[in-house]
Amino acid sequence: MIETKIKTCFNGPLSNKLTDDELYDYFLKNIYYEDLKIYGTSIKIFTTPVEDNRMQGYFHLTTKTQKQFGIKIRMKEPRAYFINYIPIMINNFEKCKNCNNNNCNKIKIWTAPFKNTKRTKLLYTDDNYNSYIIILERKKNEMYIVTSYLIDEPHYLDKILKEYDRYKKTPNR
Repeated sequence: MIETKIKTCFNGPLSNKLTDDELYDYFLKNIYYEDLKIYGTSIKIFTTPVEDNRMQGYFHLTTKTQKQFGIKIRMKEPRAYFINYIPIMINNFEKCKNCNNNNCNKIKIWTAPFKNTKRTKLLYTDDNYNSYIIILERKKNEMYIVTSYLIDEPHYLDKILKEYDRYKKTPNR
């Protein structure tokens, strides 16, 4: 058993006072350049196309595209400040099953079908900061972060938890 000396593995989101440049620097240092792996497979970020001197994968984690007046508008969302959850969740999900911290909801991980492939999902629920999900997809021998976001729509967390429960009940997953 792992002894847990801290009350939680997460300390909340990044400060919403971070500038776009500071947020992008955090993304580069802690996600893009970090050697993140899941079950031994390196996790990559979509790098193209580049917009505003920022790689595409950054926008998949921080913004929502709105189409108004026939043009795309990227709107930074609150999820941008939760990108610090990505390395924590990926680096620690395997430790959760042995953690005896009863104050933690634990990171859930499962695979779900999506079109012609399967996506791996990591979910963390927290009573203070909403729920956060990371969605990964395998392309050949590589794993990519497709997106990550806060689950803040009513009843959407219930839908995600039902999907997780179905996965747990599936034999030979």
